[in-house]
Amino acid sequence: MSNAVSFRGQSGKAWSFQRAAADAPWARAPGVAIFAVPEACGWRIFRVMELSGKPHDIQPIWAFAEAERYGASTVFVSLEFEGDMRKQMMADLEAGFRPIHRSADIVRLAA
Repeated sequence: MSNAVSFRGQSGKAWSFQRAAADAPWARAPGVAIFAVPEACGWRIFRVMELSGKPHDIQPIWAFAEAERYGASTVFVSLEFEGDMRKQMMADLEAGFRPIHRSADIVRLAA
């Protein structure tokens, strides 16, 4: 992984992420992933997802495949081993960015 990027959630806290190659093993470690669509002035966040770090968890791969259908081509990953912290990070980011696709599987337009 390379290219450090910070995303700020509703709280204003800067969460550090690394841009990952789509074909890299980014889904194997516990943390949080952001699937994003590149735009002229930055990124359109499609989805924020928790990564369990379990070796055979295919949910992140399927989620990225879905995001790709809507134009997302970039994966950002933040490694986090503490489950409660992952949930806090996701909630903060989702509240701040209003992703197009929320983790509760509610599809909505981003403002």
